[in-house]
Amino acid sequence: MPGLHRHPIALLIALTLAGTAPVHATPDSRAATTEEQTRALQQALREAAQQGAQGDTLGALVAFERLLAEPGLATLPADDRTEAYVVAGWIALQLSQPAAARSYLGSARQLAPEEPRALYLLGVLESEQGHHVEGARLITRSLRQADTFLPEVGFAMAGTQGQLLRGHDTEYRDFLQVLFDRNWKPDGIEPTDFWRLLAVLQIQSGQSDLVAATLERIDSPMEILALRADKRFDRYIDRNNPRFDPVQAAQRHLDALRVNALLAPDQPSALVHISQAMLVLGQHEEVLAVTEPMASAVASARVPPNIDDAGDIAWLLNNRAIAQRRLGDIDAALATLEAAAQFKQEGQTNISQWLNLAAWQAALLQPRKALETSARVGDNLSPYGEAVQQWVRFSAHRQLGDTEQADRAKAWLKDHADNADGYVLETLLYDNALDQAAADLIARLHSTETRSDALLSVQRLRTVPPLPGDVEQERRWWQVVERADVQAALKAIGRSEQHALFRPGG
Repeated sequence: MPGLHRHPIALLIALTLAGTAPVHATPDSRAATTEEQTRALQQALREAAQQGAQGDTLGALVAFERLLAEPGLATLPADDRTEAYVVAGWIALQLSQPAAARSYLGSARQLAPEEPRALYLLGVLESEQGHHVEGARLITRSLRQADTFLPEVGFAMAGTQGQLLRGHDTEYRDFLQVLFDRNWKPDGIEPTDFWRLLAVLQIQSGQSDLVAATLERIDSPMEILALRADKRFDRYIDRNNPRFDPVQAAQRHLDALRVNALLAPDQPSALVHISQAMLVLGQHEEVLAVTEPMASAVASARVPPNIDDAGDIAWLLNNRAIAQRRLGDIDAALATLEAAAQFKQEGQTNISQWLNLAAWQAALLQPRKALETSARVGDNLSPYGEAVQQWVRFSAHRQLGDTEQADRAKAWLKDHADNADGYVLETLLYDNALDQAAADLIARLHSTETRSDALLSVQRLRTVPPLPGDVEQERRWWQVVERADVQAALKAIGRSEQHALFRPGG
């Protein structure tokens, strides 16, 4: 399951190996005293952990299986035994051996029931086995115990949790609340989109007394715009206050990101956020300027695709491609996206960038290329990633006249509407089924779960001409929005406004 598996790794290994140096010692019960045996066993366990940290997970697990069966294990302090079981559980998880992982982590919890790393890894294991609610509860519990895990929780992991917990608002609210309480700021950036989700969940659960504090940490333009559009927030915000003006918020947000970047000038992640903020303000030439050094380095093959910051470099190039596309240079934009897709994400195939490229190719009426590109990501996709892939298949097969394959993709999207995030509506627009599209949009506006994103979709923002394959989609979309039944549903729960901002992507 993408998004959860790797996050505890760095912390686990850092804590396990802190202060140790490799010494080649093995337990020798024939010649050593009990104290010497204990020291030798401790050292052997550390070496097994280091073996796993260096990538030899299979060899490390074999070593742990032998060492944890040693009679002398009982002579070790409880903390050492707990450590050994946790690391053995982590290694078993990396090797996709869930039974062994569960056994080792269970042994750790027998010694220390609230050991946060054991709780976290058990949560990952439960989620990977499809027990998403129990997994989320354990991960949330672990985060309450140890705020040192927070650097290991990124935007992707938090977003994946939201996808997996559709329909389980309490568990997702609790997960977000603990991140909020622990002042979670991935890459040093306030994750305002998650705080908006938290505020909605607080309102829905009757925790209105917590909403004001949550909104205090929201000052990014799209989230401010979402708050203004949603009447659920009318009692909490002053729409006439410059604090809640989206354009002013966009400029404040960019200024704050620039200051933040001064503290870490060599971090690609800082430039990712800056360039995205520039895209919102329509500063497309400026995006090209700030991304040019990296683009030149990539073009001259000076940046390997497996570099530590590969994922951030890919998103930086993605933002550059959006700017190029908005400035009318489609060929350059496609070349930049292709370069972005070469960079790994957490050491794996960069699913997001390949799917972005495939979606653009479909919109440019290049269906065969779109299908080839979307097939490169394999099958290990998040729920949202699979929805994007199925949308590309639907669009491409329709362009090719293959109605059977297109209908199969459309049926998948309909059957997985909870994770398809509007792609069902896109297929209806594609089919010119405007009555059904209007009904779908009205349902999304009425739903407390999808309302906020639906309201964002009907805001009147700055645009550039759509790509060829999107022209009719765009025209039909605004035709649906203007219908009387849609407008009545919209005005009952929110509003649509015009702002001098672009959407962040596309």
